Amino acid sequence: MIQRPATLLTPSIFAFTLLLAGCGAGTDLAQRPPPGYVGDVAARVSAVDWAQARPVTVQLDEFRFQPDRLAFERGTPYRLTLENRGNVAHTFTSEGFFKAIAVRRVTTAQGAVETPALVNLEIPAGQTDVVEFVPVEAGTYDLACHEPLHSGFGMTGTITVR
Repeated sequence: MIQRPATLLTPSIFAFTLLLAGCGAGTDLAQRPPPGYVGDVAARVSAVDWAQARPVTVQLDEFRFQPDRLAFERGTPYRLTLENRGNVAHTFTSEGFFKAIAVRRVTTAQGAVETPALVNLEIPAGQTDVVEFVPVEAGTYDLACHEPLHSGFGMTGTITVR
């Protein structure tokens, strides 16, 4: 039997810990909608009464979304608050859903961005981000945290637009 010295295990444990902590995918917002995204965002977001936006809160932590099933109605404005209560950064990523909504504004600790196309939202530990949007396309979309191994540990969900 070959025994490995304990010092050889330490780098492996350290690397695994770094993977669990995430490597910082970062928030990614496009000013122009990429192909497949809603194209007339400015007109859509200006046509709704934002004072009537429905509040929805999702808490992110190790390793889950609460709730992990979200439902929205087409044409209704929403104010989605993403609270990271975990000890590491988490992402709120849903490519299909991001393509199916018109975003009015994303507000982070760094400020607000008007009418962006969402690609990836990374919420640092202890931070709260807010996304104001109107669903446009009906469908059911996968939700996941794309930090390394997080979705494998169960940080997934479903978003439905009716």
